[in-house]
Amino acid sequence: MLRSPELNVTEDNGFYYLQSSEFDSLTSADEVRERGIALIKILNGAAKLCRDNFRDVAEDGITRVEDDGSRHHYVYLEGAITMRAKVSAQVTVITSNGSQPAVDQPSPLESWFRLAQKHKPVADALHFYREDSWINLYKVYEVIKDDVGGKHIVVNKGWVSEPDLSRFTQTAQSRAALGDYARHASEKYKPRAQQISLSEAKSLVKSILMKWLTTKS
Repeated sequence: MLRSPELNVTEDNGFYYLQSSEFDSLTSADEVRERGIALIKILNGAAKLCRDNFRDVAEDGITRVEDDGSRHHYVYLEGAITMRAKVSAQVTVITSNGSQPAVDQPSPLESWFRLAQKHKPVADALHFYREDSWINLYKVYEVIKDDVGGKHIVVNKGWVSEPDLSRFTQTAQSRAALGDYARHASEKYKPRAQQISLSEAKSLVKSILMKWLTTKS
């Protein structure tokens, strides 16, 4: 799903490498790692839009590929994906069994990533969407609400009904409803009698997010 020079994943002998042209101007492994982690968080959120049961990935080190083909490895302690700092100009999906040419049409994941590069609110929303928690789901909604100009705009656009949105926001903010998982610790936030479940909240926020993304270009 990632096949562009800006961002692509290759597989080599069971190891997966995230490559990006954004790494080319960086001068140290730590800089590449910091930028790579930020990219992965956005990608994890975008991937969850493609597949609800997507399992997050993370980095476990940096591999720098020199012009002569030699490699320098920088190993860190956590994660599950490796990045390397040099990207090929050829847009292909490369596997141990050979190369498969990429199609011209970008995948949804690539399209959303490109939107995130152009629009900080998109990057922020995908960053928060990667985590299935009440707090992060509320943050996704807040990013969208602030971007369009308020709660009433979200409702007036037909992205969600006002009663459903109120059920979500009031449940998410209520410590009485969610305990430590609530957005606020104050007891003043009371949930509605008819609360919303976490699975319903995920579906509601996903629907709003998808409709909002279609307005970006």
